[in-house]
Amino acid sequence: MQFLYFVRHRQTEFNKADYVQGGQVDSPLLESSKQDAKKTGVYLNQMGISRIITSPQARALDTAKLILEQFDSKVPLEKDARLKEFLFGDWEGKYIPDLKKEYPQAFYNLRNRPDLYDPSAFGGETYSQLIDRGTQTILSHVDSHPTDSLLFVAHSITLTSSILTLAGYQVNDLRSKTPMANTSVTRMKRIGNHFEIDSWNEIDHLNEGNFHH
Repeated sequence: MQFLYFVRHRQTEFNKADYVQGGQVDSPLLESSKQDAKKTGVYLNQMGISRIITSPQARALDTAKLILEQFDSKVPLEKDARLKEFLFGDWEGKYIPDLKKEYPQAFYNLRNRPDLYDPSAFGGETYSQLIDRGTQTILSHVDSHPTDSLLFVAHSITLTSSILTLAGYQVNDLRSKTPMANTSVTRMKRIGNHFEIDSWNEIDHLNEGNFHH
């Protein structure tokens, strides 16, 4: 049995201000969220993780480095561009309430009906394209390190779509789970070619007070 851990990056200014933040856009990380990344690292230090794979986007890479700083042993950290967030084309960096008014059907489908989402009008990526690159990325690292506990640090929609697809969910159900919180932890078990979600969107470690390391 192999354990795979998944962490969404720490909170950014765009997250807080309700702007689209896809695979081509980054925004400054909130200083207040740095502590959450450190708490996540302290929590994951207990899990025997032997390799970290991260999206190269600043919000994910910064989070991965803060997590690694809390580990007792310095495990390898690898960047993989295939873990970038969903590509939103012309939507990137735009204010979400404005997009809801201008593209009501597309925005509804993005959040509620992934199987009907059509981003062609604004040059975005489809869910099928995202699923292909996300699942192939995870499987390639699992195949390369089949006995290691792996940590993937990336983005909400990329991680959610990839994890649920590996667990057997259909495209229309990819938004059926609680959205991943910033610096939450999700865990999967892999037994042979079977993937099972062991825990989803863990945040209890963020609610603990002071910690020592």
